[in-house]
Amino acid sequence: MDAAEKDLVREQAALIVASGVLGRSRSYRSLFDYLVDNSLNGRAPKEIEIAAEVFSRDKKFDPAQDSMVRVYAHNLRQKIRQFYETEGSAEACQLYLPRGEYRLGIAERVDEPIDVAPPRRPPAVVVAAALAATLILGFVLGLLLRDEPPPALRTPTALWQAIADDDLPVQVVVGDYYIFAQMDDSGDVLRLVREFAVNSNADLESFAARTGVPASSYQDLDLTYLAQSTAPALGDVLSMLYGLGKTVDVIAMSQFDPAAVRSNHIVYVGYFSAMDKLFDFVFAESELAIGATYDELFHIETGEVFESSAGLPADYRNYRDYGYFSTFPGPGGNQLAVVAGTRDEGVMHIAQVTSDPAFLAATAAAVPEDSAGAFELLYEVTSFDRTHIDSVLVHAASLEN
Repeated sequence: MDAAEKDLVREQAALIVASGVLGRSRSYRSLFDYLVDNSLNGRAPKEIEIAAEVFSRDKKFDPAQDSMVRVYAHNLRQKIRQFYETEGSAEACQLYLPRGEYRLGIAERVDEPIDVAPPRRPPAVVVAAALAATLILGFVLGLLLRDEPPPALRTPTALWQAIADDDLPVQVVVGDYYIFAQMDDSGDVLRLVREFAVNSNADLESFAARTGVPASSYQDLDLTYLAQSTAPALGDVLSMLYGLGKTVDVIAMSQFDPAAVRSNHIVYVGYFSAMDKLFDFVFAESELAIGATYDELFHIETGEVFESSAGLPADYRNYRDYGYFSTFPGPGGNQLAVVAGTRDEGVMHIAQVTSDPAFLAATAAAVPEDSAGAFELLYEVTSFDRTHIDSVLVHAASLEN
């Protein structure tokens, strides 16, 4: 990069900063300034360098497991594009962030944005296999890196205020279930099996030993599956988080490292029964307890039972399910939020009423006044033919914090 190009980079960088397109987040400004400085010095820093020097991550940072830098870079790329599509539309040249690199370039303007589409990556978050009809459920990191305009920023309600107030990234954890293969005598896969007590390869080995079945009869295929409600519920929740301007990573519960609780906001989406490592943490201060089948909840003091009938609903009749939302401070100044349900209808409905602008005001009004950012809400969801129709609030309480 010659002296003239460097002057153009400085000029365009100043215009981008002055426009306010980077938002109020210190993280995006720090990343942008860092990339400008390195580009002027002819350097393209590595992902691990950016994690350490911009986001203060320690030596344990693993780019293969943590996509934080890639997500921030993708969002920054979109912000630069936004500037040249709006306030900077009359500029004769433009900055761009090449795909797959962490350096800024400068070029003359053309009709289409220059090399700013995010890289197309293979599935990297979770591969899901359905037990009955569907082997693979598409659920990929491309959901995070989709090449779309950013959504309009939303005003956070009491439900999401604590998560919206800072620059901490959000890790969305989706509940998944371990499944394994039962083999026939010829060594071919006979069927895929979900066994409640088997949630890892080690569990599978113990299960075979307990049942006296030869180990060769079962095989770990490294597969998990997601409930049908995961995709629509995740779409609602991600729309809300993106609308709050948050940096988001998505991971399956089977891949979740509890250490992430110290450096991220955590949002769980899924069934109660798939909550796994977060279960005791979520219900430590709750006034509710989960029954043995995960289809019912109990009020600890009153003994009131909230039992879902969505497992085997009666034909041509309305039935009930339950959706649950809670949020409370984590151990490191972060916040946890739970979007969960007993079955699909409950999960989808609670995701909708806590994320869709059409429902947010009414849901926020249910938050106890003394909650101080720690509360839980339980909705009884009226459903018909696997569709959630309406709901009524049956429990609201502040949580100890």
